[in-house]
Amino acid sequence: MSKSLHIIRHAKSDWSDECADIDRGLNKRGYKDTALIGEYLTTNDYQIEQILCSTARRARITLEELNRYLDIPTRNIQHIEALYLASSAHLTSIIENTDNRYHQIAIIGHNPGLTELCYYYTGDYLANLPTCAVYSIHFDVDDWQALGCELGTTTKFITPRKLKDH
Repeated sequence: MSKSLHIIRHAKSDWSDECADIDRGLNKRGYKDTALIGEYLTTNDYQIEQILCSTARRARITLEELNRYLDIPTRNIQHIEALYLASSAHLTSIIENTDNRYHQIAIIGHNPGLTELCYYYTGDYLANLPTCAVYSIHFDVDDWQALGCELGTTTKFITPRKLKDH
C-alpha cells in the first residue's frame, strides 16, 4: 500500500480587521476559493482519510469550508497548534508520525513552510504555494516514517486560479 499527502495552504485571509495574525479570518475570495477547491476534490474522488490542521482561524475556517464537500468525520481531524507557521522540518516530523492506518492525509497550514515541504518531498521547485492551493504527493511506501527527501512524486497541483480559468 502507498501513501498520499495533500498539502493545502489556507484560503485568502482577511486583512481588513485589525487582529492578531492567528485570529485572522477569510475574505470573500477565500470563501469562494474554498468552494471551488472543495467541489474539485469531491468530483475528482479524493479519498482523504485524515486532516491535520493549524489552529490559526483562517486554517480552521478553510477546513470547515472544505469539509462541507469532503465530509471527513470529526474524529479524523486534528487541530495542531504546532502547525501554525511551522518550518518544513517541523511539518515533516508531524506528518511522519501519522498513524499508518491512514493512506491519504491532508495538511492545512501556512507558508513558507508548506512551499518548502513540497520541494523537500519531491525536489520539484515551487516559488510559492498559493492560497487555497492543493499540492498532492504520492509515496511508494507503507509507513509514514519512511518518507524522506525527494521520495515523493507530484501527482496534482491545483489552484483556484487554474479552476477559474477552465
